[in-house]
Order: sequence, then C-alpha cells, then structure tokens
Amino acid sequence: MEDDEGAEEQERFSHQQRLKAAVHYTVGCLCEDVASDKEVQFSKQTIAAISELTFRQCEHFAKDLEMFARHAKRSTINTEDVKLLARRSNSLLKYITEKNEELTQFNIEQRAKKKKKKLEDDKTKSLALAEAAASGRDSSAPSPGAEAAFREGRQEQVRP
Repeated sequence: MEDDEGAEEQERFSHQQRLKAAVHYTVGCLCEDVASDKEVQFSKQTIAAISELTFRQCEHFAKDLEMFARHAKRSTINTEDVKLLARRSNSLLKYITEKNEELTQFNIEQRAKKKKKKLEDDKTKSLALAEAAASGRDSSAPSPGAEAAFREGRQEQVRP
C-alpha cells in the first residue's frame, strides 16, 4: 500500500518537474524574443524567477477554475469559468470572449456539415434500396460478384 502511494507521489513529482521545465523553456524563448525586439538582456536568474512565478500563477488559476466549476455544481470547467477568472483583465477577457465565439461558430459549422453529409448518405442509401426493390432483387442477398469473390477466397467485397 505504501509502495503504491510512494510510486504515485514520485510520478506526480516527476510530472510536475516536466511541467516546470516546459514552462521554463517557454519563458526562456519568450524572453529571447523580447530581448531581440527591445535590445535588452535577461539574466538566467530573471528567467528562472519569471518561470517560477508563472508556474505558481498557473497553479492558482487551476485551483480557482476548479472552485468556480464546483460552485456551479459542475465537475467540468467550461469557458464561463475561464471568463470569470479573466474578469480583472479587460484585454484578456475580450480575447477569450472572441476566441470562444470563433470556436462556437466553427463548431456550429462543423455540426451543419456533418448533418448535411448524413442526410446525403441517408438519401443515397434510400435510393439504392429503392432501386434494388424496383429491380426485384433482395438487397440483403449478396451480389453474384460477391459470391464469386467469396468462392475464390478474396477478402474484398464486390458491390453491385
């Protein structure tokens, strides 16, 4: 039992260290970009301090988001929680709202495309069944080509 808990704790620590390293790397890249644009230098200690602050702030954000969802009696964090978190920064709130609207519109378009494709597929199947019924053939019976392919041991099916 203790071994399992110790292994879980070690895995959690390892995961956290990888996240910290990723944040540190990203902050370093951003600092390099700013340094080249503004012609300034960032010390390693400054980059490390910014990285640590960023990681801690992300932890606070995660806890706040979890609490917002829990307060709303939900187990899933949604965009409304993120907007609530960003409420003190007008520019960030505006950006998040715009991105949310873009994603919503994209999802609506994707659903419409899927619905249209499904309707077209259903129409094609209906026409095929109607044609098979009109020709007097049982649509569930295999076609002569499929029977021949089966006899020859081929795996691909031949459709009428």
